[in-house]
Amino acid sequence: MAEGLSGSLAQIPLADLLKMLGAGSQTGRLRLTSGLDVGDLYVQRGTVVHAETDGVWGEGAFSRIVSWPNGNFRFEPGLTAPDQTIEKPFEQLMAESERVISERETIRRVIPSIEALPRWVRELPGSEVTIPASDWRLMALLDGRTSIAEIGRQLGLDDATLIKQMYRLKLGGLIELEMPQGRAAQPQRVLAGPAFFHALTVAVADAIGPLAELIVDDCVDAMGFTRNTFPREAVSALAERIAAEIRDDHQRVRFQQTMLSMLRGMAA
Repeated sequence: MAEGLSGSLAQIPLADLLKMLGAGSQTGRLRLTSGLDVGDLYVQRGTVVHAETDGVWGEGAFSRIVSWPNGNFRFEPGLTAPDQTIEKPFEQLMAESERVISERETIRRVIPSIEALPRWVRELPGSEVTIPASDWRLMALLDGRTSIAEIGRQLGLDDATLIKQMYRLKLGGLIELEMPQGRAAQPQRVLAGPAFFHALTVAVADAIGPLAELIVDDCVDAMGFTRNTFPREAVSALAERIAAEIRDDHQRVRFQQTMLSMLRGMAA
């Protein structure tokens, strides 16, 4: 990879990005930013060997970075790690990161936006309610007019901590959420589009041959979409699914490198 790769984690999720770097046996530094947070992941021949953010190193830093809900990235090839603080195999780190991402998606389905307006329910779910001390400071601010984001600013809490507290209260049936007028809870998905599928099919045909159209359609169908409804946010997952169908190692790596370039262009 002669030049750096950069983009948004909303377009290329971190787990998929690390898989692609691993498949390509890349060496370099992956710098990630989320708000005021900055973190670095170093890969050596596709394996994560070092992570650091805000004075934390190793697996603790890796876990913190993969828990960020959004952000941007830039991969700088050829940079070597200042130290090796991670010993776990790549597959194990990926499994742990996917668990974190799965937990985050579960929470996001319950708390769709930090702009939501939380308030106490009118009827409690039971005759007795126990509230942890860590949630006590939230009580006075849950008025149905103050957003989750504003509550976090007033209490000095980071988004991840605050959302977990709101998630716990929501699951306990203690609060309900309302979106501000004129703002939807779920933004409309941006579709991958015909141009993407044309370029994808060409890349698959170059790696596999005349079965490219069939393989692309089968993978899209397996993910529960059609070409006309396929969201841009899922293209990296589609690329990984198709890559698994390419038996020749050399052709598979070439395909993944092509997809990295395509995804970079989409994220720009």
